[in-house]
Amino acid sequence: MQVAHDGAIRIDLKNIGPTGGKSAQIKAVDLENGNTYDLGMQNLHNIQEPLLIDLRGRLDQAQLGEVGHDFSIQVVVQSHENGNTVVHDQFNQTLTIANASTGIIKGDETVNEFKHERGGSTAAIQIYQGLGGTDSITLKGFSQNDVAFFNGKNKLDNTTASELGQQAFYGGTVFDSLVLNNGDEIYMQGIENLHFDDVSINLSPRLDDQSREQWNIQAMDVNGAWRFNTGNDNVILASLDTGFAGNADYTPRFHSDLAGVNYRNRWASTSHNTHGHNAMSVMSSAHRGDDVAGIAPDAPLLAYNVYENGMRLHTAIQDALQQRQPHQKVVFQGGIQGNSWWNHSPSRQRRDMEALLESSEEHGFFAIAAGNGGPTGNLTDPLYSQRVSGLAHGSKDFNNIASVGALTYTGTSWKDGVINPTGTDLATYSNRGDGLTLVAPTNSRALADADGTVRTFGGTSAANPNLAGVAALVWSEFSDLSGGELREILTSSATDLGSGGYDHTFGHGLVNAEAAIRRTHALAQNPDLALLWSHQDFLA
Repeated sequence: MQVAHDGAIRIDLKNIGPTGGKSAQIKAVDLENGNTYDLGMQNLHNIQEPLLIDLRGRLDQAQLGEVGHDFSIQVVVQSHENGNTVVHDQFNQTLTIANASTGIIKGDETVNEFKHERGGSTAAIQIYQGLGGTDSITLKGFSQNDVAFFNGKNKLDNTTASELGQQAFYGGTVFDSLVLNNGDEIYMQGIENLHFDDVSINLSPRLDDQSREQWNIQAMDVNGAWRFNTGNDNVILASLDTGFAGNADYTPRFHSDLAGVNYRNRWASTSHNTHGHNAMSVMSSAHRGDDVAGIAPDAPLLAYNVYENGMRLHTAIQDALQQRQPHQKVVFQGGIQGNSWWNHSPSRQRRDMEALLESSEEHGFFAIAAGNGGPTGNLTDPLYSQRVSGLAHGSKDFNNIASVGALTYTGTSWKDGVINPTGTDLATYSNRGDGLTLVAPTNSRALADADGTVRTFGGTSAANPNLAGVAALVWSEFSDLSGGELREILTSSATDLGSGGYDHTFGHGLVNAEAAIRRTHALAQNPDLALLWSHQDFLA
């Protein structure tokens, strides 16, 4: 077993009998220089099987090389009875503990090309984290035959490269792990391509080639998230928007790529007959290799018209929550702006909406458009640069609401047949300031109608279904989370933009689907290990 220097060790206690009232004394002996480190005494509770020891700050980092030292981890399980120490069991295990070579090498939301070169006589451990875009690592001096292990398998090829295999835990999340024959270890997130001297390996699943033309998919690293899931029955996507256009008999008209939709009220008026169709297409259009690749195509879909001749917003939210089965969660996309959505009928005031939102945190999450209040937007808001609009401002009071600003590209380029942003900025019209949670792509390809018209869907109205689709993927990976916990994962794993940390232009940053779903996968697989780190120590 091998762990990073800032990692943890897991000690198995299942074979020593009842553990209540006992304690474990743990020491680490460096087998190369004989130094002994006291890792402390851990009190054990009843029927405890695994024991996790956080190694951060416990060992002498200066004496650890990049390859690391072999340590004997010595465990003595004991109790104190009548003033005497009684030893119940003792054992040891040899581990290799090492430092990463140069810390974490990170990218940004554009294309990043990392290089890993064959070094000298000592092996190296390196961590690469792509944060959006089509990212690659060039392994100079290595061929495909130099791969010893990839995610627990002793081979790496394009046929199986996208399979998760045995992911490596580190810093509260999981990584792809590549071990080379010379001993080098490479840990990766957000990496799409590995370029060896003789071959290139693509790690992205071949789900829908149409996604190659969608900058939003690349900017949010959705391809990497699709390795984990494409949505499932555990999470429903609900669209609070304009619904669909309709036929003369009031039946809705929508494209076959949205064939699984459950439309809950009458068709929209002709003045708004494409807006909701666009949003639902971004979230969940089927993967058929043409038209548009939706972000969570396998999530069930509910559609509501909350505009003209439609359902009241409060009623639509209630209905969606009532449609869910006990095991299901609901992610709402809200293409709604302005304060009128709080006080939406004479009989229901803002307090009723607030009560509904508060009661939904356990099983509901809301991605709400921040508003198009700027000079080039459709909602005149003199305070657009200081605050988000209407219901989006509920993100300050409710943990399961995320207000979403619109991120646009400042340029694009093609890399390996995939379109990527060369730069990004907040759209000039997008509300920002107080209450802004995250940003997501606007100007996204979308199906506008039942006839298959493909258009570029803009505004914060495009940003919030992008976030909603990602939220559905992340929640599908581990639906035991509450809506508030889901938002914390999305914000803590976002790609930081602008000034470091939270700011009023980009909020917590650009939502990153792969980073968020990897954190969630770690929590689902081993919560004890994943929760050793706070979200501030994303890679501890």
